[in-house]
Amino acid sequence: MERSSFLQAPFTAHRKSDVYIQESCALPYGVSEWVLRVFVLVVAIRNTKVKMAVYFAILVAVAHVALGQSATSSDELSNPTIRSASTLVIVPTLVRSASGELVANLDASHFRLLDNGIEQKVFVEEVGNQPLAVVVLLQTGGAASSELQNYGKLDTLFESALGNSTRTVALVTFDSRPKQIWNFPPRVDGLYYGLTHQEGGDHGAAIIDAVKCATGLLKLQSASFRRIILLLSQSLDDGSTAHAEDVVRSLAESGTTIYSLTFSTEKTPLKSHSTRHVRRSPISVSSDNPIFSNTPDRSIPLGIVKAMRVDTAAEVAALSGGEQLRFHDEQELEHNFSILARDIHNGYTLNFYPSSHQEGFHTIMVQIVGQHPRLAVAARASYWLDETTQTSEDIGTGRRR
Repeated sequence: MERSSFLQAPFTAHRKSDVYIQESCALPYGVSEWVLRVFVLVVAIRNTKVKMAVYFAILVAVAHVALGQSATSSDELSNPTIRSASTLVIVPTLVRSASGELVANLDASHFRLLDNGIEQKVFVEEVGNQPLAVVVLLQTGGAASSELQNYGKLDTLFESALGNSTRTVALVTFDSRPKQIWNFPPRVDGLYYGLTHQEGGDHGAAIIDAVKCATGLLKLQSASFRRIILLLSQSLDDGSTAHAEDVVRSLAESGTTIYSLTFSTEKTPLKSHSTRHVRRSPISVSSDNPIFSNTPDRSIPLGIVKAMRVDTAAEVAALSGGEQLRFHDEQELEHNFSILARDIHNGYTLNFYPSSHQEGFHTIMVQIVGQHPRLAVAARASYWLDETTQTSEDIGTGRRR
């Protein structure tokens, strides 16, 4: 399989309005069968007076039910059930100072959000202690087999990062394919044991397939929970069968944020510092811009495809509004978990209703305005608007309106 086979497309989001009208029937369901059975019994009655009395009773009963059905149908036709949907786009956001410290206590007046270059009215809420639904994606194949020795304290580090938040946790390992180990068990003893007691897998590192599996699990969790993937892996996908289009669509539909902890596949230490926050230049979406890829959907920016080929783990984190941190040994891994703990509990959620309902790829750009020109922002970079596949669900959380 060619490595580029999974590189196809960006985030999805959808909206739809439907009108449902129940049509009336000649007789209510089951009435015709009931009448037929009674008629057979009446035919067997030999007493003429009794037979006539039963006939009359049947006529009265049928007329009463039919009138009731007619009235109900008339009410339904005159007052059809109308279900309309407004597209609410959810944008996980982190704000840092020039020194890298997280910035709190910002409100909507401090943010400027652009959807395809058009400014939107934004609503802001701080993350706080919102309940969490977390899937740990743990690579065991390929180069990861030599990294498992660094995971001896992973259970303690993970517990500390989640803090006092209400949470539900799942564990998925992967080599050339993902394997579900624990699916949000009521007790986490076995899951925590699994974090620190894994054996090496085959040669693969199917990151895209694993992320798709994790988002599928998260979609089944309560919409009131923040959905998070903690990805421990190498940087580049090796062996996935799913397309990037599949995984970015599932990220958008589930409202999942990915925090990626990436180890080096080289024998020498990483040149960059372990704390590497993902940054990307804004993506242009002009229809005649040559940056668009030659894929089945021509509106897919080539920059996303190229980024997936260079660093899969970093790109899925950036697209989701999360971040990537690199580590080389157990000490750096512990340090990065302390950073994740701050990030998970001190971010912002930006919400907006798009002013444009144009289908296809939309870029999101978040800026800080006012007295904070030097603050750095890491936020979800894009979403996909599609009329055909979504009802009244908010884009990115699954919350109903």
